[in-house]
Amino acid sequence: MVGDRGNKFNDGNPGFTLRAVIIAIGLAMFLLMSTSYIAVKLGAAPWPIIFSVIVSGGIIKVLSGKKFVNVHEINVAQAGASIGGLVAAGIMFTIPGIIYLNQTQKLNISLPDPWLLGILAAIAGLLGVMLSVPLKYTFVDEEQLPYPSGTAGAELLKLGKTGGRQLFIIIFIGAGAGIFALLRDVYFPSGMQIATLTSIGIFLTFLPLPLAIGGGYILGPRPGISWFIGACAGWIILVPILFHEGFNADEARELTQNLGMGVVLGAGVSFFVVYIVPRIKKIFLPLFQVRESWSRLFPWLAVLSIFALVLLDVPIPAALLAVIGVWIMVAVAARMTGETNIDPLEQFGIFIGLIIAIVYKYTSLQLTMFALFMIVTFISVACAIAGDAGHDYKSASLVGTRFFDIVKIDLITVIFAGLAAPFVFKIIYQGFAQQLFTPAMPAPQAQLVASSIFGFKYPGIFITGFVIGFLGELANILLPHKLKNLLLWMPLGIGLFLGMGLAIPIFLGAIIRIYLDRRHSGSVHTGLLVAAGVMGGEGIAGFSAGAITISGLTFVAGAKYLMVLFVLILLISVIFYVSKFTKSPRKGG
Repeated sequence: MVGDRGNKFNDGNPGFTLRAVIIAIGLAMFLLMSTSYIAVKLGAAPWPIIFSVIVSGGIIKVLSGKKFVNVHEINVAQAGASIGGLVAAGIMFTIPGIIYLNQTQKLNISLPDPWLLGILAAIAGLLGVMLSVPLKYTFVDEEQLPYPSGTAGAELLKLGKTGGRQLFIIIFIGAGAGIFALLRDVYFPSGMQIATLTSIGIFLTFLPLPLAIGGGYILGPRPGISWFIGACAGWIILVPILFHEGFNADEARELTQNLGMGVVLGAGVSFFVVYIVPRIKKIFLPLFQVRESWSRLFPWLAVLSIFALVLLDVPIPAALLAVIGVWIMVAVAARMTGETNIDPLEQFGIFIGLIIAIVYKYTSLQLTMFALFMIVTFISVACAIAGDAGHDYKSASLVGTRFFDIVKIDLITVIFAGLAAPFVFKIIYQGFAQQLFTPAMPAPQAQLVASSIFGFKYPGIFITGFVIGFLGELANILLPHKLKNLLLWMPLGIGLFLGMGLAIPIFLGAIIRIYLDRRHSGSVHTGLLVAAGVMGGEGIAGFSAGAITISGLTFVAGAKYLMVLFVLILLISVIFYVSKFTKSPRKGG
């Protein structure tokens, strides 16, 4: 048995305890809030599993004192906690697109009722969990897919690297990142622009974003470098060329962004086609294999899903097609995530949403854009949960945690996170109304969803990007092994779309990861710890600032109060760390 400062893992015990449930719900709410902010600020939501393992393990070890620590209790708590980050991605990658269309196209699409949207998100999450159960038997047990994040989490658990010491380190780092972020948002909310280059069509904005550096580190070298190359190709080369060809600055930027959106969606569709076709039987066969009692619940959840969609003005035939689409896409999400650690959840939603829109168009039926947003959101949440559940099942398999303990905690936390997510979105929208869809908070996935539903301003440019992304991703499959994936086309398209402001800190994080991988491989885990702390700290600081702002205080006043709070948290974490983990010298020793 593995120990940490006297604590030992007590193997064989059930992980589903009241303490694990309370910790899971609390951390799920934390990740829901912080990831929602990160999703609109960074345009990415890295897997929350490592953060969940470290923090839930640290809390349980601190509470256990010198008693035995049940590794399965930690595993159950982290599994439930991760759900908060996934629900946040499903909501924040889609719903803000309504605001984007209202702002850019002068439309008047209503935002959904928060309670009805919460019910839809919770039911979509429950459906994702239940559909992941039969997929587990094939993808985890029989085929033993790697599920990289779940495997990494299991390794941390088995090595005992989830101690209270790490908890206080992550709190300290998070508090420091939160203080920096609040100072930045008070004094440099829009970053720093190099105005001297605008005359030649180069528009550079530097955004001091620690969470983007952390995101680049977690994403890794190839995604980070591909993101940076896309930004350079678009904003150092293409935009200046268009500018000097007679397009004004706004037109040049929008043309480049439409091209980037096309690359992202084209790469996604290519990946789907190339990935799914050779694996059709392996992907979908598990859904026809009836095992356990899960199959009796699916029809009821399907009916509830249709009912929830209808309450949100989705016609019954479209709601039925959406449920069928979820049934198909969760299988793709679960296997794709298991093999590649990639879950392009909003693109799953776009794919099914556009198919339903085409069906309605050619049958002369009416389907509103609002209804399409609800369909895309429903599918995105379900695919996010189903994809992440496989990581938790993999971790449970490697550590020995009871499988249905994971299922039970996921079912509980997805209800809490689903119901709360629309209110978190509302706080961010109201607190950052002036920054949303600016370089400071671009929310690129929501823009992609909105543009896919409404249509692109430059459709020819978008189609060109789509073809480039499709063929580029196809080439990655067909090239010799050593040349595969030199460029990853989805992050390249995001860089092309978002520009240099985010690309530079993302690139810096990727370079740090490369350096540690090659020169100090033993420090890679420490780097993940720092990155997780930075992203969590900045995410919760940003969200809290928005929440305080809508209470009536100015942003500056709210930020100052929060800075005092974060300084206190930082000091308390140092005091606890020193008192608990610093040994006094022994007399006579």
